[in-house]
Amino acid sequence: MGGDRMSIESDVFERHQPDGKRCEAYGLQRAGDVWRLERTFLDGAFRAVVTIDATGQVTGEVIDTMTNEEYLPLRLKNPAGSYVYGVRHAYEELLRGIAEACFVRVPFASAQANRICGRVRETWGDAPEFPWKEKAYATSGVFRHPVTQKWYGLIMPVAWTKLVPGRDGRVEILNVKVSDAARAVAQEGCYPAYHMNKRYWISIALDDTMTDEEVWALLAESYMFAAKGKRATKGPKDKTAAKGKK
Repeated sequence: MGGDRMSIESDVFERHQPDGKRCEAYGLQRAGDVWRLERTFLDGAFRAVVTIDATGQVTGEVIDTMTNEEYLPLRLKNPAGSYVYGVRHAYEELLRGIAEACFVRVPFASAQANRICGRVRETWGDAPEFPWKEKAYATSGVFRHPVTQKWYGLIMPVAWTKLVPGRDGRVEILNVKVSDAARAVAQEGCYPAYHMNKRYWISIALDDTMTDEEVWALLAESYMFAAKGKRATKGPKDKTAAKGKK
């Protein structure tokens, strides 16, 4: 979709992961690793075509059944007239029904972040904490060592431009503490830490640029640092974010 169009699906399905059995029970049709559903709404005036790809990303198309063409006003950020809002609301309700019936909630938006989170739970028994109430930080999850209470990982969404000037879009990152930050950031997918002490911390883009094993090796090193001492490490330098950390 173009940058000037709304991505309704990404808003509804953020931090949701599809469950194959639920998708099948709900009536989605499977072709390989892709699930697809066609359903009419608003008394048959529109037809929604919803697709879930192998990564769990949801895309959709709304067709005006009278013209058999895509209903483009649906994607306008500021449409004129209540009719378009009515169509959008009905489509969003349809999507929420799919989300509730076919998906499970997950802590983070990216698949790699959720895989790493699952491995943390299986290996060390730790779950992410979400200590901030401010909207900008509400989806940022902290991993603490259970004894020292030091942070050994922070997953948070940021604008790409915070890591790579001029790059569009957003990405979830994992901040970890390492012994040689300069060496670590020489790897593709690693950057000087965002909102952390760049002498000791790095940011890893959780977009599968690095393999899970490469990410895990850096996180395990950070865990070992967190196991030492009694004082908790400092969190993001941003004062608003820091209010949520005890």
